[in-house]
Amino acid sequence: MRMLCFAFAVLGSAALVGGQEKKTATIKVQLPESNFKEAVVTLDGTVMKATGATRVFTTPDLEAGKTYTYKVEALIEPNNYTKITRTREITFKAGDDVAVDLRNEDKKTDKIVVRWVPTPEDIVDKMAELAKITKDDIVFDPGCGDAVMLIRPVKKLGAKKGVGIDIDPKMVKIAQDKAKAEGVADRVTIKEGDVLNEKDMADLTESTVVLVYMGDDLGARMSPLLQKMLKPGARVVSHRFTLGDWKPDQTVKVKGSDGDEYTLHLWIVKEKAKDKK
Repeated sequence: MRMLCFAFAVLGSAALVGGQEKKTATIKVQLPESNFKEAVVTLDGTVMKATGATRVFTTPDLEAGKTYTYKVEALIEPNNYTKITRTREITFKAGDDVAVDLRNEDKKTDKIVVRWVPTPEDIVDKMAELAKITKDDIVFDPGCGDAVMLIRPVKKLGAKKGVGIDIDPKMVKIAQDKAKAEGVADRVTIKEGDVLNEKDMADLTESTVVLVYMGDDLGARMSPLLQKMLKPGARVVSHRFTLGDWKPDQTVKVKGSDGDEYTLHLWIVKEKAKDKK
């Protein structure tokens, strides 16, 4: 990575350095307006000290006529539990004015990390009740954290099996240890995996219930995999967050033992069009 020194500017400039013409380039970066914290922008490895939804930077002097490629990266925090890393690669010549729009998501390249926040046990029980979990069900939890959404349905309701994945290896170990401590390690499997990777989500194909608690951004990205991989009749229950444009079949509000009100959403997977006779 080149360690570059950028400065604010609106117009580029030209100069002769060592008898060779040098020019700056202007890079305008547009960011989402609504953020929990100011986005952090990195240009070709250098963190830029600026704020606001529109930021304009000037490169150092560059060789005229030569083509340059920079990596533009923004760490965007739309709320206090979600971090989105959004990256673009730009190619330009010295003297150019370049616009980089980072306002909209890119499902192929955006990297989303959601901070784990536990769901209260009594709310997990109400989620299981809404999903109508029985001893015949296999429960899946994407982004399982400490696996409470798997352990309680298996231990309390006798669900046949629980499977969870989490991208954080430390949480995987915590969940595995908790399953052992609760005496259900033989029926609860925890793996390291990414909820946006179809291979890591392979256990969805045999799951009949999905219990989930993650942000709207990640839920929207995961939604197509759920609809594709779950069989008709499978139930998905989410604590608080929705799953993109997949409309829930039922939304209920429940009162927790802490006195707070919680919103739960239920989806029932329909028969897929290609399966219809």
